[in-house]
Amino acid sequence: MREDELRKFIIDTIAEYEREPYFTVGVSSRHLHLSKDDLEILFGAGYELTPVKELLPGQYSSTDTLTVAGIKGKIERVRVLGPVRKATQLELSITDSVALGVPVPVNESGNLEDAGTVILENPLNGARVKRVCAIAALRHLHVTPEFASRHGLRDKQTVSVEFPGRRSIVFGEVLLRVSKDFFDIMHIDTDEANAGNIKSGDIGRIVARK
Repeated sequence: MREDELRKFIIDTIAEYEREPYFTVGVSSRHLHLSKDDLEILFGAGYELTPVKELLPGQYSSTDTLTVAGIKGKIERVRVLGPVRKATQLELSITDSVALGVPVPVNESGNLEDAGTVILENPLNGARVKRVCAIAALRHLHVTPEFASRHGLRDKQTVSVEFPGRRSIVFGEVLLRVSKDFFDIMHIDTDEANAGNIKSGDIGRIVARK
């Protein structure tokens, strides 16, 4: 491709991206958010998480992991995300919940109504706590106010999104979250990603809204 053709392609691609409600996707594997109290119970007084990767502004994946135990089994090396929250929350896929033997509701993050009960263990020091904290996170799309304004969207709106490809799929009931502290990114779990052969960084598009 000649330089002028490449330049036109880039310009046309950016223009289409701004005209249509496109966004990237991040596939979320199982992870934990800990309260300050539980962080100190499991890791020690005054312990602070070590950030390793930014996920959203001010939110990050840490180097720390825990073991999660249910009625049927355990899952080791579950990543802890930071910063600490008011309440401990474990986010699982439905496949994970079946493996643990712990039924979980599909809830918006932060809503622990009917959450499943698990034991959180630190294999390095033997600390453990039992918590009612396990959910499958409702799929959701984070966007900036600029994105929302450009495409006529609002916070807490429900939309449907499409991912093209050999296993093209449309996800309905996607919760839209609007904040200046967000990137334009959708979060789905590993079950949802596998259903559409989707990987982090892939592009989706809003195709319907309520």
